Amino acid sequence: MLFLEEFKAHGFKSYAEEVTASFNPGIGVIIGNNGVGKSNILDAITWALGEDDLGKLRCYSTEDLFYTGGKDHPRAEEVRVELRFKKGPDKNDESFVTSRCLDRSGIESYFIEGDRLSKDAYRERLFEFGLGDALKSLVRQEELNDFLQLHPCDRLEYFRFFVESSAEESDNGAGIEAFDAEFRRLYRGMMARGDGRVFIDRFNGRSGLEIEVTFPDKGTKKARFLSGGEKTVASLAAKLALFGRLQSPFYLLDEVEPSLDWTNHRNMSNLLKDLAKRRQLIMITHLRSTIEVADTVHGVRTQFDGSSFMKFHFVMDKRLLRLYKCC
Repeated sequence: MLFLEEFKAHGFKSYAEEVTASFNPGIGVIIGNNGVGKSNILDAITWALGEDDLGKLRCYSTEDLFYTGGKDHPRAEEVRVELRFKKGPDKNDESFVTSRCLDRSGIESYFIEGDRLSKDAYRERLFEFGLGDALKSLVRQEELNDFLQLHPCDRLEYFRFFVESSAEESDNGAGIEAFDAEFRRLYRGMMARGDGRVFIDRFNGRSGLEIEVTFPDKGTKKARFLSGGEKTVASLAAKLALFGRLQSPFYLLDEVEPSLDWTNHRNMSNLLKDLAKRRQLIMITHLRSTIEVADTVHGVRTQFDGSSFMKFHFVMDKRLLRLYKCC
């Protein structure tokens, strides 16, 4: 089971000094007050895996990747992010290190196990390691509903592109059938007595991917008729079902838990634990119910000049959870 064991970054966005986070297989949560730089860790991970789309990195220009400087720290002249992956949970299991560096002159470097590679060779090696789809496994709170908000015809095209399946496979139901089964499993796990389905329908002579969900005591609704809270639950199930089609050892989730009541939060926590048996989850959260099921907890804070740092990291147990107060 491949998982991200260690993350290091220096000079990336709000991190003036080197930050390190160690993860275990299972669920790693990152907590902290609003604005302290939690999401920058997920940005750094995706950047190190080869992401060049500045919009997806929440930047307007390459300059935004660099720490800009503050009272106590000079501006960063280089951005460096290093990721250590391990091929199993045992102490002697094999591991490998990947890293990406960029200086202000625009010179960029890629390394795997200390060997410098071209950008294309770097991405090819990541694919060989089983990280070929890792860039697709990040979802943020503001992006959670984008799949459900598409017109069904556009949703089908998005699905085909996302899973890189042929039109023939999707149209004859081979890809859709697997997606439907996973969506129903996930949705039922989050919504007690609920149900859902994904199927091909026709819209003005075109094929589209329709999504229907059933809420307890509310009947069945198509995706376009869902309220905000209903859409959030269905969207999370749909996103995770899409991720299940990817070649990625982990999912990166940035405050995506829907606003549910206590009972349904417990259902979702159980679902996260079940997912973590097959994929590593690295999550930014403010919810105690999510923190309770974490294997590792990482606390981010800001210094007086606004730069971010990792204040604490611990392996979760009930004693530490009792000490936990807030983000």
